[in-house]
Amino acid sequence: MIYALLPDTAHIEEEEEPVFDAVLIEFDGFANARFFNPDVDYHQRFGAPEVLEFVGNLEHAAWLDHIGTAPVGFLLLSKRMVRVLESVGPFRYRLIPATIYSKKIEHLVRDETTGRRTWYQVRDPELRNDDFVVLQLLEQFDCLDRDRTIVSGLPFRQSDRDYLGRDSAEHLELRTPESGFPPVFFVPELLYYCFTEEAKQACDNAGLKGLWWRPQP
Repeated sequence: MIYALLPDTAHIEEEEEPVFDAVLIEFDGFANARFFNPDVDYHQRFGAPEVLEFVGNLEHAAWLDHIGTAPVGFLLLSKRMVRVLESVGPFRYRLIPATIYSKKIEHLVRDETTGRRTWYQVRDPELRNDDFVVLQLLEQFDCLDRDRTIVSGLPFRQSDRDYLGRDSAEHLELRTPESGFPPVFFVPELLYYCFTEEAKQACDNAGLKGLWWRPQP
């Protein structure tokens, strides 16, 4: 079984605003800098900062391992989760450091007019969380079976689709490489990273929190 991963937001109360655990402090080019494609250097091409900065709920961040972000959905994982994935098997990746600042000081770190980062430096560890990273895979697997993957009743090859989102396919067929899949991998036609059954089990066994696994049919 192959899984897509979404952040579990069940802990967020309906009246809470925003309905995300972390909101990006925006930078020029942020809308295109998702750190998703393996062959793109987002720092060089889109001017992404070396450290991605967010404002969020630090009480939630303290016990979560996967955090939902806005306005761009980054794969923001705890460093602990990365170590768990590494324990399953090797995979090529880049980690982009991230810092989440407490919402209490949002007015100090984010300019109200531009939405950009201010000069204000936060050194108090109680007002920031540096335990998360954005995961960017650096390898792709050309393994989608375009004839056996079914979309809207048709083989993917005959459909008008170029890409598939989570749950878009009625049946998803991937050709397993001889060496097997790494715990998390990128398929060019899929708009999400794929996680193996072994990766899910390792994360479940480690007691990781905030992970909503979506089996892909």
